[in-house]
Amino acid sequence: MALDRSMSLRREVASRAMQVFGGWGYREIQVPILDYFDSLKQGLDARQIARSLRFVDRTGNLMVLQPDLTPAIAKVYAYQLQGTPLPLRLSYAGQVVRTERSLTDEQLESNQIGIELIGARGLVADVEMLLIALEFLEKIGMESYQLNVADHRTAHLLLAATGAPSRIRHEVGQAIVARDADAVREILNGLGAREVYVEALATLAELRNGMTQLEVIRDLMSTQVNILERLDYLKAVARTIADLGYADQVRLDLGELGGASYYTGLAFNVVVEGVGREVGRGGRYDDLIGHFGAETPAVGLSFSLDTIVEYLHGTQAGRISRRPDDSAIYVDPSDPINGFHIALARRRKDKPTCVVQRPHE
Repeated sequence: MALDRSMSLRREVASRAMQVFGGWGYREIQVPILDYFDSLKQGLDARQIARSLRFVDRTGNLMVLQPDLTPAIAKVYAYQLQGTPLPLRLSYAGQVVRTERSLTDEQLESNQIGIELIGARGLVADVEMLLIALEFLEKIGMESYQLNVADHRTAHLLLAATGAPSRIRHEVGQAIVARDADAVREILNGLGAREVYVEALATLAELRNGMTQLEVIRDLMSTQVNILERLDYLKAVARTIADLGYADQVRLDLGELGGASYYTGLAFNVVVEGVGREVGRGGRYDDLIGHFGAETPAVGLSFSLDTIVEYLHGTQAGRISRRPDDSAIYVDPSDPINGFHIALARRRKDKPTCVVQRPHE
């Protein structure tokens, strides 16, 4: 049955994920699907709040079904785990629930797997995220995928330098994500922003090679030390990934600024050829935990288990869980002892076993 294959594949993908995460030192944490809205909302943006499902429980508390697991884990860390030696590496598998706004939006309920690295900042931590994502994709046999790396910090610095109010910055950000360089220029020229900042932000929106984007912005910002430092950082990340042998799988794309509003630095998404939506996303969120407690740097990633299973099931389901065809153990109903001995012996060696009742002659 297709359903059986899909469920088996889901378990296998989740198991491979936890093996990879555990191999890098991440310990699993359970995230409750229900939370108190009044405390969680501090880490949610307006869009997440609008798409959340809320209700009042029997004692009058306003509850929410988790719309995003990263704020939930940030809250757990701030409320329960603060004081734990850092860095703290956590992994999870859980459900998120969001209301649909259109037929093309994400489904109401989805399953996610991911990790959070709390208390570490800089290149080593960010590259660790990329390497774990790459290993997981390799381990499940994913093909034709791409990690697109951007930097929210660079965009934030450029937008701040224009002097634009927050509403205008949001509009420019939307135009960048839409890859509409002309709209970026129109908005900022209407504001009277300096041409070098207009062109630097328009460059983010252009569909160019990421290293080309980086060099164009470097030339425009030749006197802006803080922006040059971010560009040097991005170049160092790209060089490190290339030296580790992943130049073909990871590329800079400075306009890939979608995703959660809490991203503050390096961020990436994972796209797969033939899939209509991204299968994973990650990034740095140094300000999020501070909404619940002391400011603590953090970076994480998550994958949509449903999207990955749907893709693998339709293209190469046998690749991840292929096993020898010797799992069937025939048991004679009239004399079952021998057959069950064989089945038990296989299970004691953790070999796959499927008991098949031998038909009467």
